Amino acid sequence: MTARRRSQAGSRRDGMSLMEVLIALAIFLLCLTAISRLVDKGGDFALSARYQNTGTRLATSKLAEVEAGLVALTQGSSGDFSADGDDGWTWTVTPSATDVTNVYAVTVIVSKPFQGRDFQVVLTQTICDPAQMGTGAEAQPPEPISGTEGME
Repeated sequence: MTARRRSQAGSRRDGMSLMEVLIALAIFLLCLTAISRLVDKGGDFALSARYQNTGTRLATSKLAEVEAGLVALTQGSSGDFSADGDDGWTWTVTPSATDVTNVYAVTVIVSKPFQGRDFQVVLTQTICDPAQMGTGAEAQPPEPISGTEGME
């Protein structure tokens, strides 16, 4: 009879109980949810990095246009980059006068809507007004110093 009881007791543990299966399934689903959230966050961070890279490139190019004199420094201006193929991106240039004549602190703000808010890149640089800078053709050679003639 002891052999019979052992075989009956052993047959009860041959498989997993329903409770063990449900607990394992719950743990698996929790892990799967956490992993999917991490993947979503990674995608958001990648898109944010792409926006940061593009925004910095566009702000730097707009600041170069200001330095070259293509954008006037006398007043603020704004626009978008749709002509350049960067739809949705807008820019604003705000010059501020400094203590030095014809020198401006120029702030360029480039923005694009991103997840319900504006993603912005802000660059500020001190720039001489290109409209006030002279050309090399205007330069005159210096006058000779008197008393140095014949001292060769």
